[in-house]
Amino acid sequence: MQEQNTPLILIVDDEKAILKTLKDALTDEGFRVETLSQGKKALDLIGKLIPDLLLLDIFMPNCNGLELLSQIKKEFPDQKVMMISGFGNIPIAIEAIQKGAIDFFEKPLNLDEILHKIAFLKESDRKIKEVTPYQADKNLLRKCGVIGESNLFLELIEQTERLAPHSIPILISGEVGTGKTLLARYIHEKSSLKNLVTIDCQTLEESTSKNIFAKHMLEQTPETFYLKHVDLLSNANQKNLLLVLEKKENKTCRIIASTRKSLFHAMREEQFNTSLFYHLNRAPLEVPPLRKRAYDIPLLLNHYLAHYNRIHNKTITLTTQSIRQLKNHSWPGNIVELKSFLQNLVVTSDNFSVITPNQLDQHKQIHERSL
Repeated sequence: MQEQNTPLILIVDDEKAILKTLKDALTDEGFRVETLSQGKKALDLIGKLIPDLLLLDIFMPNCNGLELLSQIKKEFPDQKVMMISGFGNIPIAIEAIQKGAIDFFEKPLNLDEILHKIAFLKESDRKIKEVTPYQADKNLLRKCGVIGESNLFLELIEQTERLAPHSIPILISGEVGTGKTLLARYIHEKSSLKNLVTIDCQTLEESTSKNIFAKHMLEQTPETFYLKHVDLLSNANQKNLLLVLEKKENKTCRIIASTRKSLFHAMREEQFNTSLFYHLNRAPLEVPPLRKRAYDIPLLLNHYLAHYNRIHNKTITLTTQSIRQLKNHSWPGNIVELKSFLQNLVVTSDNFSVITPNQLDQHKQIHERSL
């Protein structure tokens, strides 16, 4: 007999075969499962069951899954919903994520993929049901280019929201192009500080670094001081920064640093100043690469394609098959590579083009030769 604190999943789908298959598989994995074949009854049932997760089909007779999703998020804003999308309906599934769904599955369903995506339900203390007091500003996130709905992304944003109100230094780590600077800008925008001052440590001159650090950190101007590529500071510049940090008494000046490699390992290998490491690493954040948050890729494609279409006054669109192909790309350059590719795609395509996989391959070859 299953315990009452076992995660409860409600499945809403008009296909009885899918309901049975999913219920049998999820029950075998230790979940409590309820099913419903009539979408119109979902709101009442959610209110009675309070499920940990809702699996909701997008297309059902006499029930529009997207409209139902909007109603669910309005009445039960903390309800976690994953959508079930018919083959070829990825753009609609993306719309569902924008309306509040946390992920989607394509038909025919892959049980291994489903079990992998819902594994978070079994975390200790049933974290899925916790209502966090740290609410992200979704409009501000989008304005800053911080886009995503995957579990890894949401965990990062929750950690960010916890740290943003405080003045302690934040160290953002992540591979090249993952969006560390975008996240730093979001943290600054959440604060009441007036200016965001960015210093690229890769190009910082040793002869002037101490004066630059002192100018922004020791004066009484309320600023966020962003040290980009702090892992590339020379030994002399590390010492100059440390000297200024040890003198800093200005509580209105906030330090955010970003690094492309582990500063802890660099410190252990005596490539980074130990005292400076502990000054900067008060509140670490790690931005995951795109290959670990593949389900955010369609959202990023949608966001930046619209962005470059506006800039270049074009209407370029991607077919469902093209979106799927780009979602499966490894993106070693992460968001920077994705943005560069889309800008190249928009610039070199005729207006009103609908990009098919064959056209996509041609653009990818041209793009790779230009790198």
